[in-house]
Amino acid sequence: FKKKLKNIKLKKKKTTHNMTAQVKREKSDLNCANKSTQYVKNCGKMLKRDFPILILSLFILCGFFAFMQHAFRASVTIEEQALTKNSIKSVEANTVVLPAAEVFFGDELFEKELQSRQLIEPKDSREVKVFTESTNKVKNETLGQRLKKLLKCNDRPLRLEKIQYGSYWLLRNYIRGTISTSTGCADTVTLTTNGDYTFFDSLPFLTERWLAPISFALFAPGYDFEATLNSIQFVRNCLRESKSIRDYVTFHIYFPATDMPEYAPITEKEAISWPYDCDAQPPYVDVDRSTMYKTEHNMTYPINVGRNIARKSANTYFIFASDIELYPTPELPRLFLELVERNRSVYLDNKELRVYTLPVFEVTKDSQVPESKTELVEMLHKHKAIPFHSKICKNCHLVPRHNEWVNSTDANELSLFSQTKREGKFRYWEPFYISDNQEPMFDERVTWEGQSNKRIQGYAMCLMKYDYFVLHPAFLTHTPGIKYFDKNATRLSYVPAMNKLIKTVIQPEYHILYGKKNKKCFT
Repeated sequence: FKKKLKNIKLKKKKTTHNMTAQVKREKSDLNCANKSTQYVKNCGKMLKRDFPILILSLFILCGFFAFMQHAFRASVTIEEQALTKNSIKSVEANTVVLPAAEVFFGDELFEKELQSRQLIEPKDSREVKVFTESTNKVKNETLGQRLKKLLKCNDRPLRLEKIQYGSYWLLRNYIRGTISTSTGCADTVTLTTNGDYTFFDSLPFLTERWLAPISFALFAPGYDFEATLNSIQFVRNCLRESKSIRDYVTFHIYFPATDMPEYAPITEKEAISWPYDCDAQPPYVDVDRSTMYKTEHNMTYPINVGRNIARKSANTYFIFASDIELYPTPELPRLFLELVERNRSVYLDNKELRVYTLPVFEVTKDSQVPESKTELVEMLHKHKAIPFHSKICKNCHLVPRHNEWVNSTDANELSLFSQTKREGKFRYWEPFYISDNQEPMFDERVTWEGQSNKRIQGYAMCLMKYDYFVLHPAFLTHTPGIKYFDKNATRLSYVPAMNKLIKTVIQPEYHILYGKKNKKCFT
């Protein structure tokens, strides 16, 4: 019995010991858990407290790396200039050679930078060698080549086409300008214009001022075709400006299918072989308009047909749709393309519809067309020049911030002076502008006699919310002579019927095609 009792006590003691050890272990685990929870809480508090400092430190570190990168690039530039100045030796007249030198470094970024500048060629992962520029290296690209890549345009050759254009026969590119034929899409700006042979007296001066492609659409029904061809041959061969006209002006001739000429040269070669007499009076001077085929057959002048033909026949990305009696300031095509390259918003932002307008002025009959803005301002002060159509429709051609434009200092570069829409004060504006040729075409139902031939296109552009940017300091000058309103003009009899057509037919169509009716837009 005593022995059994002793065993029971030993088992009880052992059980108590085990329970004590288990309790101790549980307490230890609980303490560890409490400590872990406390540690996490402390870490969270520290992170919350020190988070701004961590972010600031990260920005400082990024700034340091950026600084080191710029310093590295600057060192490469200095090294390049030093090599160019001190090591170049003349081998041929147009060849420069950099002496070979072994350069060792393990910085791959530095190697790539030098390779991008074409100063080194890889030898292995640790070694590169400075090498000479190749003598057959591609020459510097022209402005037109650079813009062609930026504009992503395609060159398009001019070729003779005989096509039916609505109710007209069109001889497109009938006689081509020799330089215009091979002009690249981004090499220059094409001036597009229209008229009949009686307007040829303005062509020589316009060509000399523009010195870039001109797309000229000529209306020549019936026997007016022969007079038109006579006039083309005269200006191409008998004037001081004839070479420029042969180089740049491309002639398109159109006439109604019901009013064909008796004969038309089949090819361009035959057309430019048409006889001419340089000793005779120019065929386009002192023309009795009452004897013209157009007049004798009571035909109206389809001005917008001519405008559209000239536009569609241009082979450059930018065009300037103008009238033949408006003369731009010299070198405008080059200055505009340089503006395009400097200010890429001109073509990169396709979401915004925009064109680039020029202020228009007219001068007195005894005045010369001004060569520069400085000269124009002097003429304005002497009342020898005024804004275009000031005596007929002052708001039709006055540009936004006109006085500021006049008072701004003349400059050697074009700039964007102001911006507006054809609304409010400018709701009747009829601007002349340079464009990418994507604006609406001119409505061919509207004739010169019926007037409003430009306004209806302006109405469509207003519905489309076009922006108009005014250029400075370029401008246009009309052929000398101030225009006044003629109450007895024969063309006034066409106006009521044309206005009715515009209000009842054309405008409702435009609301469907170009945008819903807008109270800010007027024709």
